[in-house]
Amino acid sequence: MTSVRILFVAALAMLGVSCRIAPPPAIDPAIAASIPPGATILAGINPDRVRASAVYRQLPPAASGFLQALGPARSVLVAFDGVRYLVLARGDFRQTPSGATLLGKGLAGMGSPDWLESARHGGAGNGRNALLARAAPIAASADIWMAAAGSANLPVSGNGENLNNLLHATEYATLSVRLTDNVALEIVGLCRGPEPARHLEETVRAFASIGAGATARQPAISGLLRRIQVTRDGSAVHVNLTAEAAELQTVLKLLGIGS
Repeated sequence: MTSVRILFVAALAMLGVSCRIAPPPAIDPAIAASIPPGATILAGINPDRVRASAVYRQLPPAASGFLQALGPARSVLVAFDGVRYLVLARGDFRQTPSGATLLGKGLAGMGSPDWLESARHGGAGNGRNALLARAAPIAASADIWMAAAGSANLPVSGNGENLNNLLHATEYATLSVRLTDNVALEIVGLCRGPEPARHLEETVRAFASIGAGATARQPAISGLLRRIQVTRDGSAVHVNLTAEAAELQTVLKLLGIGS
């Protein structure tokens, strides 16, 4: 019986240790360390999940070509400050991806020369970008994600300029996209308090309602706008939209990214 008790206690102790093992970080540590502190927009992609989704066949040629060029990349992170940019990819690279530079074992990068040079030296102790903490909660589960400071300007045009106006009403905002047979999109804007959040909620609702009426002769866009759901939780405003894979081009056009 003594031996049985010892084994039982040992098993419980090992179970306790295993329960305390932390899950892997949502954002690769080597990539996180190389992100410039001054980047105001961070975006991430899980290439394997995107390629496996029904949406992959609907991607614009530039987007699918970008993923193909990255080859075996398992994760990709893009940093942007309105002028400079940096793309970092983690994967088992047997050769350097086209247009990229190998920064270390399994880490490739491309972008603005000064940011790329800093990333080559692991960020050179420049400090951690504050947006990484905002991105971590969504990076683990989203197939595509973005975190942006409220002062940032998104690289969008046309209808997308409305997104910049909305972003500027927040302290920061996040975007998460999950891909299955559908595209599930959620945007969360954190405001400086409940009252600014209420104003943002009302503005988003008005944009969606007015836009749906103004695009009545474009039923694809009008239909998407009518399906937008807006909710508010204290200082946070949540915007959700679910679209079919075949509607991806329309979603991109609505966001000012498509043609």
